[in-house]
Amino acid sequence: MGCEYKLLVKNEFGKVKEIIANKNENLLDILKNNDITLENSCSGKGNCGKCKVKIISRNIPCSSQDIKHISKEKLNEGYRLSCTLKINNDLEIIIPSRKDDMQVLIDGMEEKLEVDPIIKKVNLKVDKPSLEDQRSSHKRLMDSLNINNLEIDIKFLAKVDEILKNENYDVTATIYDNKLFDLQGKDKYKDSFGLAIDIGTTTIAMYMINLITGEDVGVISQVNKQRNYGSDVISRINYTMEKDDGLSCLQNSIINQLNNMIDILCKNNNIKHEYIYNCVIVGNTTMIHLLLGLPCKNISLAPYIPVTTEELNIESAKLGININGIISIVPGIASYVGSDITAGILSSNLMKNDKYSLLLDLGTNGEMAIGNNEKIITCATAAGPAFEGANIKYGIGGVRGAISKVDLGKDSIYETIENANPIGICGSGVLDIVAQILKYNIMDATGKLLDREEIEDEKLKLRLVNNDMKEFILARNENEGLISITQKDIREVQLAKAAISAGINILLKEANLTFDDIEHVYIGGGFGNFMNVQSCLEIGMMPRELKGKIISIGNCAGFGAKKYLLSEEQRKRTNEIIDKCMYIELSKRQDFQEYFVDGMTFE
Repeated sequence: MGCEYKLLVKNEFGKVKEIIANKNENLLDILKNNDITLENSCSGKGNCGKCKVKIISRNIPCSSQDIKHISKEKLNEGYRLSCTLKINNDLEIIIPSRKDDMQVLIDGMEEKLEVDPIIKKVNLKVDKPSLEDQRSSHKRLMDSLNINNLEIDIKFLAKVDEILKNENYDVTATIYDNKLFDLQGKDKYKDSFGLAIDIGTTTIAMYMINLITGEDVGVISQVNKQRNYGSDVISRINYTMEKDDGLSCLQNSIINQLNNMIDILCKNNNIKHEYIYNCVIVGNTTMIHLLLGLPCKNISLAPYIPVTTEELNIESAKLGININGIISIVPGIASYVGSDITAGILSSNLMKNDKYSLLLDLGTNGEMAIGNNEKIITCATAAGPAFEGANIKYGIGGVRGAISKVDLGKDSIYETIENANPIGICGSGVLDIVAQILKYNIMDATGKLLDREEIEDEKLKLRLVNNDMKEFILARNENEGLISITQKDIREVQLAKAAISAGINILLKEANLTFDDIEHVYIGGGFGNFMNVQSCLEIGMMPRELKGKIISIGNCAGFGAKKYLLSEEQRKRTNEIIDKCMYIELSKRQDFQEYFVDGMTFE
């Protein structure tokens, strides 16, 4: 037992978890394996400086990464990066702030949905057996349903005789295609439910739907626990490549989390798991590969070829998802334009009009589409991480206490989520502060922060400090000291906004359109929904010519998944979308680089 140590891990609310660790184990890995979430956007490489913990039991030597990312004051208080710390003692550890209560977007568009799901519940009066009619129970069901090749799982087939007899041959059959999934009494006709799930890189939204009425039964949202393995798709792909069990770790993480969310919905709504017959899932192509346990290495390497982007229908037992039926994977378009965009196109009705509209799904990944009822052109830009808190010094997700709005013209210059004490800056706050320091002439058009003496406003100039680099102070926090936007942060925002604006210009060019030809700009995705559109226009992330055309459509991916779940006709429309979509790979285009460079300045 000499090679084992005891860790007492506490959160800010005093909850304690005891963990047994082996000698020289990495602390971040231990926390991940015990379902304790820490920000680590660099996937534990020591680059982001966000996986800080406070060691309160003993003095631990500082690593070079600790010294780089943590102030001397905080080092003296016991703060260390968990990714650099190896266990060689019993430790008592405090996780500084909880990151699992993120503000997750679940609302979507308002639209009456068609109700004609692919899962059918049918009332049957099955002929009773007799000496004159000695057909098997299987054959009786086939004849009653008029399905010549009715499939029944062997384990369920063993129960069919008893169910028919107990229900006096008056039953309700649940059918998908030519497969029988359930056989119940005639009064169970309305016990039919489905799930629509949007698996985002950062968050997961799950909707439970009544498949008979089309009504929402319940909804649950959580932070995607795969964030423990990296904040973006590339870092998670790298994890699968660097670790022998990396792919299985990430698959198990999402499967276990989905099952936990299903359990909560079932318990809250008094619904049995066996009455959930279809689960429709959308997500970017990497998230779908990780869910299915498919290798995703080639998604990150030119020429960026995924294993599949096709529509899939998989028996739930084969994936280990705890429902009684089919897992339906909505088809995607390319490695970096996944089924979440397919669902967004479906929910925005982009294909219904002669006039062109633009769809932007701005989350961790910046995916976009332009089109009408004749054609759709799509592309993706590596824009999202800066607006999801990654690569920003004090950046965090949309959690309680995140600075979400900034207005330097007010006495109280910021607002936080739930009006809690500030702990960092989320994406909408990052966008606002950059727009505000541009508006108040605290930085120039190149994105350079001015010297203090160049700033006219006497109060605002006091917020500019220069430590290792210039930074503009927004707030002070008891645990983390200063919360600021740094010169490096501004450069990250420049890269992100230049990529988005360049992507928009490429789509317009490829479609041979002008800004005047665009009827609507639909904004979906978590960050896209919460951002201040005016700030977006002021920094040039979206062209000012599109002002007045911008419509927020909330979680368009989740709403598209609902439409797919509830209607066979919508599934057909989804395949029509795929047929009409063209994907543009931006990395090989010289004109994208030109637009990108032009977009780097703040006009």
